[in-house]
Amino acid sequence: MHQESRHLIIGTAGHVDHGKTALVGTLTGMETDRLKEERERGLSIELGFAYFDLPDNSRAGIVDVPGHEKFIRSMLSGAYGMDIVLFVVDAKEGVQEQTLEHLAILDLLGISNGILVMTKSDLATADELAEATEMTQEMLVGTSLEGIPTVSVSAITGAGIETLKQTIVEQVALATKSEEHDGIPRLYVDRVFTVQGFGVVVTGTLIGGSINREQRMVILPQGDVIRVRGIQVHNEPATVAQAGQRTALNLSGTSVQDMQRGDVLCPIEYSQVTDNIDVSLQVLSSFPRLIEHWSRFRVYLGTREIFCRLILLVDEAILPGDNVQVQLRLEQPILTFRGDRIILRDFSAQHTVGGGEVINPFAPKHKRFTPETIATLAQWEEADDSEIVNTVLVNSETLCVPESFLSYYLPHSKTDVKTLLNRLETEEKIVRWDKSGRTPLVSDAARTSAAKEKVVDALAAFHEAQPLLAGQNASQLRRDLNIDELGFEKLENQLITERLLVTEGNLLRLASHEIQFSQEEETAKETLEKLFLEAGMNAPALSELNTLLPEYTPKVLESTFFALLNLGQFIKIADNFFIHRTVFEKVSDLLIAHLRENETITVAEFREAAQTSRKYAVPFLEYCDSQNLTVRDDNVRRLHPRQSQT
Repeated sequence: MHQESRHLIIGTAGHVDHGKTALVGTLTGMETDRLKEERERGLSIELGFAYFDLPDNSRAGIVDVPGHEKFIRSMLSGAYGMDIVLFVVDAKEGVQEQTLEHLAILDLLGISNGILVMTKSDLATADELAEATEMTQEMLVGTSLEGIPTVSVSAITGAGIETLKQTIVEQVALATKSEEHDGIPRLYVDRVFTVQGFGVVVTGTLIGGSINREQRMVILPQGDVIRVRGIQVHNEPATVAQAGQRTALNLSGTSVQDMQRGDVLCPIEYSQVTDNIDVSLQVLSSFPRLIEHWSRFRVYLGTREIFCRLILLVDEAILPGDNVQVQLRLEQPILTFRGDRIILRDFSAQHTVGGGEVINPFAPKHKRFTPETIATLAQWEEADDSEIVNTVLVNSETLCVPESFLSYYLPHSKTDVKTLLNRLETEEKIVRWDKSGRTPLVSDAARTSAAKEKVVDALAAFHEAQPLLAGQNASQLRRDLNIDELGFEKLENQLITERLLVTEGNLLRLASHEIQFSQEEETAKETLEKLFLEAGMNAPALSELNTLLPEYTPKVLESTFFALLNLGQFIKIADNFFIHRTVFEKVSDLLIAHLRENETITVAEFREAAQTSRKYAVPFLEYCDSQNLTVRDDNVRRLHPRQSQT
């Protein structure tokens, strides 16, 4: 019975011909050299996969990676997702060239759980074995594998194999990453092929979370949505694949031609790719030359190999052994998260340059060598999770950021991210919106508070400058303040909830705002109201007011007229046709009374009843239609059903 809670990937590393494939065969009873060419040449070209049961009944997947320098890309693919590495050294030959390069890569990837396996112990004397072991252990000092246990084995005689298995069990507790099981599932594809009767199958090591049968996922960077038709784990059908498992997925919705090694499958909500990343880079001291700005390199992430340009931001050149922050301008987009480990190799793929961590997966273009850029890069590298949330939210182009976007910067378990956001909300450092909705949003509390103040202050200034206007156009206010639409909508709703803001149509005003008339405007108001009351339905046009009331300036007349309109004292019936509210109420009451008694009314009948001309009667009746007072029926009007119920 396998312990379903424990899944780990064991990888091999070491020089060609040092016995990695034979060791895997002895541990598992499986042949990992699957290509004819590999078996004929006696060396691994492609990744080999097998699995075996440990003494504690847990099951381990094992990746046999090629040691030959020409196949270093495959080695990198295999190293990604390793929990424990079996670092293999021939007891007779000792450390060789690829031993050193594999160690450098493992160190750059931060793989710290491992076992030094001295192979072919049956071919070495006791002194040779002791000397090779001591030299290799010294070589590990100062790397991520310093101090790992050592086991001597022989694939021929079987000596040490059981001890190795027991040592692996002891390393499992150190290797199991509990947060991975609740994290973001990512499967970096290392093989794509077809199986007759099934279609496209991909394999890879599942990093984080789980994948379920029938789940819809996205293939990146192309963005195609697929469905997981079937799952195999260790050659056995399964309904779910979990973090740390070697997994084969049968996919529908794609073809072999549309996929390749290096593609990644992930949940649809995490499908944002990037082509510009800031990286904390450690250059190997063994790299034979200095690095200049805009140099072209190969970058490896997961199982993907792409070309990039290196942007120097802090120094004019980088020397071997340096640790610096740089920007990588990628020639193809990738999916990446803060904290992802990358490896850099030179353009000709002859040397490993170095490696490091992604510190900003969606990096803006920086000005080189400025104090601001240097400070920003240092801040990104050193920030803890709380500071990262603050930095992302403060520097976002939009006020509100989807909570899921923060996962690119906090690639932890969902539980840990939720706990962090709950704490930051309690500490009033963030504001959360639509927390229980389909797309929860979050914004920085200080930035949100400042934006709210900007809205209130801008409206106060508008009311002071335009005391007769009911409010400011909301879209214009948003543009003036340079706030994104969604962010402005959230601010507006919150200010309305707090009873600081009132919205009327597309106008916004402070709840405390009342239209203020000057002494001259108060007199003009009384004069205008009297004029429109006396005119009744035959109201003057706006353009006639200056002639009718020459004692007031055009500016005073216009501002006072529109203030009365905003206050609802005047009603706009049609373009250039306004009447006083009292007149409208009187005439509409007359119209409704007539319809209740006679059921219908013609334009001519209404014109006579209202003592007006057709010029005013027709737009008035059309306005009544729009307000659901009346309904047009051919050439007559009837009472709207709503009115007949009152």
